[in-house]
Amino acid sequence: MKITNIEYYPLQLTVAGDSEIGTDEDPSRQVGASAESMAAQRYKAPETGVILIRTDDGLVGIGDGATLPHYLGHGIGSMVDWMARFRTVLIGADPLNIAGIHQLMEAVADRNPAGCRPAQAAIDMAIYDLAGKVHNCPVFDLLGGAYRTSLDLQTQMHGQTPEQQLEVCRHYIDKGYKALKVKIGGQIRRDGCLTSSAVLADQAKVEIVAQHVPHNIQVDVDANQTLSSPKTAISFFEGVLRSAHHPNMSIEQPLHHLDLVGHAFMRRALPLPMILDESVTSPAAMMQIVRLDAADRIVLKPNRVGGLFQAQKIISICEANGIGVSLDTMPFTVLGNTMLCHLAATIKTHYPLDAEGHTFFEESPFHGGLTLSNGQVHISREAGFGVEIDEQKLENMKCKI
Repeated sequence: MKITNIEYYPLQLTVAGDSEIGTDEDPSRQVGASAESMAAQRYKAPETGVILIRTDDGLVGIGDGATLPHYLGHGIGSMVDWMARFRTVLIGADPLNIAGIHQLMEAVADRNPAGCRPAQAAIDMAIYDLAGKVHNCPVFDLLGGAYRTSLDLQTQMHGQTPEQQLEVCRHYIDKGYKALKVKIGGQIRRDGCLTSSAVLADQAKVEIVAQHVPHNIQVDVDANQTLSSPKTAISFFEGVLRSAHHPNMSIEQPLHHLDLVGHAFMRRALPLPMILDESVTSPAAMMQIVRLDAADRIVLKPNRVGGLFQAQKIISICEANGIGVSLDTMPFTVLGNTMLCHLAATIKTHYPLDAEGHTFFEESPFHGGLTLSNGQVHISREAGFGVEIDEQKLENMKCKI
């Protein structure tokens, strides 16, 4: 079998309703908003793309190339450029030699800059989907098999006031969610600097969640690198702990992604587990985290590390060193979120994952894939990712760049 063509379709997805209200971009829109409306509009419309890998046997593998310029540092234009570069060496290659496919891409990427990895990940996703179809098995079988095919869900949320934050938490708990990601640092990011008023406002949001959310619910407090220094971050969480203790609360990425020493210092100084997210960019980066004892758990995003092939290496490092692994949407389409669930199924210790980003989009060219019910996500044993694509609809959704 050989690859005969690689097609990339840039898409501009749309979100129904007021796409800002559930984010922290403009808190004034959240004034008086209900928990239901906040939960229903959690994402801005992302830039993304779909990749089709065609073979001489007539089979097609499908991949999802999610891009977030403010987060991953590149957009659709960069994705198209990298796709063109990779395409030149992959046409004619054996799609079932996954290691060989990655070796070819690494030769093109040279020093493997971060900007190329979402394109690598999209190709990787399509290759695994194709391999599953060839072998008539789900992708999780190709990854070693599934510990489970039903997984608990986590979600993330913003609130303008502590009371509103708590109501959004309760909304998701009532829907059966087992984990909540409480976002802080939005005002710090909008101001461009850390102020005492912003810190106190965020502290109040975390305190009310710690006081009122049931202890069986996992609570991850995600600062998205906004707390500037270890001592500032330690003071923040010491203040929370003086007010309330939640035994299932963890701290996520309070400092800059390169400050592994600072995160290790915080981990020793506080009784709360430390989660690293943006710091996890490759297996080599994961080894540095291990050497410095900087994390109890990580958030692994396959499209930030180059796909499932590299993600499995990171999971192996974590499991060998007693570090937990959570997975998170970008947000993806239903295809990308189904891919996340296939990877999550292979992880021995299960942490709830965020795999619902696709539900916020108005339209989709896909059919099938994961299903959601009562705070859980379920995947099937269909070949590949079990996702089919309407190519005419995909063509109609294609955007100009």
